[in-house]
Amino acid sequence: MYPSGDDTSLAAQAPPELTTPAVPARASINPPADTVTTATVPRQAPPVDPGPPRHREPAPSAAPAVPSAPAAAVPAAAATREPALTAGPARAGSLSAVTAPESDTNSPADGTPAGTADRDPAAGARGPLGAAHRAGLWLVAFWVRLRDRARRSPLAARVGGQLPLVLIGAAVLIGGVLRFATTSHLWLDESLTVEIAHRPVGGLLSALRHDGAPPLYYLLLHLWIKMFGDGDVAVRSLSGVLSLGTLPLAWAAGARVGTLAAAYGNGDEATPRRVARATLLLFACSPYAIRYGSETRMYSMVVLLVLAFGLALVRSLDRSSTWRLALLTLATAALVYTHYWTFLLIFTVAAFLLLQSRRRPLYRRPALRAFAAMAASAVLFAPWMPSFLFQMLHTGTPWAPRVQAQVLLDTVFDWAGPQSTGALLGLVLLGGALIGLTGRPSGRELVVKPSGRMPGRYLAAVWLVPLTLAYVVNMFGGSAYAERYTGISLPACLMLAALGVSILPSKRWRSGVLIVASLAGLVGGFQLARTERTQASEIAAEIARQARPGDVVAFCPDQLGPAVYRALTRLGETDLREVAYADATGPALVDWVDYAARMQQANSDEFARSLDTLAGPDHTIFLVGADGYRFLEGSCSLVSEQLGVRRDRSVLVNKRPLYEGAWLERFTTLH
Repeated sequence: MYPSGDDTSLAAQAPPELTTPAVPARASINPPADTVTTATVPRQAPPVDPGPPRHREPAPSAAPAVPSAPAAAVPAAAATREPALTAGPARAGSLSAVTAPESDTNSPADGTPAGTADRDPAAGARGPLGAAHRAGLWLVAFWVRLRDRARRSPLAARVGGQLPLVLIGAAVLIGGVLRFATTSHLWLDESLTVEIAHRPVGGLLSALRHDGAPPLYYLLLHLWIKMFGDGDVAVRSLSGVLSLGTLPLAWAAGARVGTLAAAYGNGDEATPRRVARATLLLFACSPYAIRYGSETRMYSMVVLLVLAFGLALVRSLDRSSTWRLALLTLATAALVYTHYWTFLLIFTVAAFLLLQSRRRPLYRRPALRAFAAMAASAVLFAPWMPSFLFQMLHTGTPWAPRVQAQVLLDTVFDWAGPQSTGALLGLVLLGGALIGLTGRPSGRELVVKPSGRMPGRYLAAVWLVPLTLAYVVNMFGGSAYAERYTGISLPACLMLAALGVSILPSKRWRSGVLIVASLAGLVGGFQLARTERTQASEIAAEIARQARPGDVVAFCPDQLGPAVYRALTRLGETDLREVAYADATGPALVDWVDYAARMQQANSDEFARSLDTLAGPDHTIFLVGADGYRFLEGSCSLVSEQLGVRRDRSVLVNKRPLYEGAWLERFTTLH
């Protein structure tokens, strides 16, 4: 359906670069009919007065007349290439448009530059300026000859025609490599995930009741570990593969968005291809996609399934066949079995379908069928419902603070990566999304409709409504609002930005914006991929160097336990006694059941006394600690102080400003 034509549109004049008529690909640069372009060359004798200038039409392929000069005054290469240097057809901005220095507008009629009529005519040819002039002409002529030969090469013609695809392929390749380039040790969430996935299926499902997550990604990782092992690279590569899997889906989704834009009159026949390429680039170079494509968590899988869900939904609305509706049901169930934040996306889409069924009778039947297919996923989710209800009542996200409303804007810049490049990419995403929402190309202009256009309004709703719901839940329900959870809205934002970039009237602007976005994304993704996320490996190495069998390793808070425990285990240190603060399950896992209440009831002095008793006079206590965790405040520093009263204390590792920094202290028996 086309949008109604009674909406008032505002003509937004594009920047000057967008409104200037483009130079034809092979435009002639001959001088105007009433002008004779004259090239000045060194002379050894005064020129013969050519008489008054005559008005003549320049031939399209002929060079302007040049005063004759002795052959010795002009290099042979420049002399033979003189027409190519002064006139002839050329691509705008290329070196074929370079001419010999033109006469000053105030020069005498004989062609002598102004201010030189009284000088020695042969001085320029003999002096250093004349030599530099000749050398410059020779270099230009050499470059022109080299360029012409390259242009005549069949290989150059083939590569030049495919250059955009070559650059896109290079960006996609670099983005793909960065998804496997992380060197950091696994941090808390990753270590927890691997520990749970490593267990038998029954133990895996039981552990998830105390973790607060749905099981699909863990079951997939369980199979992955059986095939490829549980090394850091192996377990992270699953997310990398899933992230790479989003790229063909991103291409398909972008093409679909471009097709819808063209159908609504907000694009032309080339829009689907442009949007597909732009979407592919933004996904391949997305710092968010690179960051979580290199992390052993389910966030890359969420993005993949969101794209699959969107494509299944659109296809089911096109034609409500049984197979398409069944695919939509499976995609919906896969989403809720992967991450609970996807409920926000599903509720948004379901509400949209119900509104469409009421407002547009033509779409009522397919919209209601799609809604029913999504609702049918509840049958598939039913086996997990008891665990889900237990998690909602007892686990949650007790570590999460409340956020401010500006988090909706901050999320885009979080997606864009570190501040060094994230600000630039964030502005590109916001600006592109605004154009994609309101703009329509009209020749060399963009016509703006403040109320939004199709399909930009749909994409904006799928981007912003789930995040707004998440903010409301955080404010009134206490659930976490974390940047890593917001992948449910990332595809809609990137596709909307890709649409906005693709409908820019100027090809130069489209290419420039995509190049800037790709470079900023790859630089930000590289920084994220190479950033150390935890001090677990550093701390584990120091413990392994100094500890003796039977020594005690304590973790305060317990959230520092899984990463260091995994690092110690991989170093072969299994003969140590490890204890976590206020957590009887041990350091390998974190029990999130009623977490806030347990932390608030814990006693630092009692924990320090129990550690001293456990170690006894013959063993050392190693305390891995950090402050700043919610509900613990300064509890871990108090544990350190209490142990320092009973034993000699020394600091082995200082806390660094990392995502998961910690200190390591050693407590030996008082002498």
